[in-house]
Amino acid sequence: MVKRAFYQIMVSGQDISSRFNPLLIDIRISDREGTHSDTASIRLDDREGRIALPRTGAPILIMLGWEGFGAASVFVGTVDEVKSSGSRGGGRELAISAKGVDTEGTSKQPQQKHMDNKSAQEALEEAGRTAGITSIKVDPSFAGHRRDWWGLNEESFLHFGERLARELGGIFKVRGSEAILAAKGAGSATGLAMGSVAGRYGDNLISWDISPTMGRPRHRRARARWYDQKEAKWKDVEVDIKDQGAHATMGDRFSRADRTEAQGSANNGAKDSERERGGGSAAIDGNAAAKPGGVFILTGTRPGIDGAYRIEGVEHSYSRAGWTTKLDLKQPQAGQ
Repeated sequence: MVKRAFYQIMVSGQDISSRFNPLLIDIRISDREGTHSDTASIRLDDREGRIALPRTGAPILIMLGWEGFGAASVFVGTVDEVKSSGSRGGGRELAISAKGVDTEGTSKQPQQKHMDNKSAQEALEEAGRTAGITSIKVDPSFAGHRRDWWGLNEESFLHFGERLARELGGIFKVRGSEAILAAKGAGSATGLAMGSVAGRYGDNLISWDISPTMGRPRHRRARARWYDQKEAKWKDVEVDIKDQGAHATMGDRFSRADRTEAQGSANNGAKDSERERGGGSAAIDGNAAAKPGGVFILTGTRPGIDGAYRIEGVEHSYSRAGWTTKLDLKQPQAGQ
């Protein structure tokens, strides 16, 4: 029995899937770990020019699934751009682009603000209120991190969150009115591991292109420098990296204000080195359970390649030909 994929699109709370059915060319969703915003694009046959243009800023939800198994959400965001294209002999198309963060909202607005003796959770919540962010989720290992001073000098909430993630060794992302600061490798802001998806040769695995180990990104330890005001001298913080085959030390190009910030920077470098030591890509039959931060388990290809990899990015492609999911993979686990 041939599997049949289907989709559902909601714009401003209205299901418009049936209107798009005879016109849809394809749907593409990109969801990446970290600071990149989720994106979606919908291409439609606009030969008669009768499609109503959705307004920018309109909330949009896209779901994908297989008949008999239901559908699941793969994108939540707002319409960012609507573009018409065509030529004299080539017909007309309408492209609807959307982003996970509201590009018309105040999250991109620069702020002049400082916060004294606040935790990372409290600082993000205070900056988020100005940006219209109603929910802040911070990994438990970061939430209680306290500093004497936090500041935004003509810096937007988005930039502040990204900077904080780099300093603490985390991943920052905004989806709609929710912001998430998760620890690298933790999977989610709750500290709980994300789910896993499998790719089996001869079953749902379409293709793979993987290098389980690469030399250049690998290091034995990460180091960051900070200035001790009490002792009036520079000091170093070093973090060991779980990679016995590497020998070099990774250095932070920037000096840090105190030991806590230097520790976060060194941790960040260590996690980056662990993540980048190998990886590649794989394509499978469409699977909405594939999420950045989750685990991909590859089987049936060959010894040394089969095993678990961390998912860094997910791209869903839907058309009349079917639904596929491409995975960007990093951080091979033990065994590859």
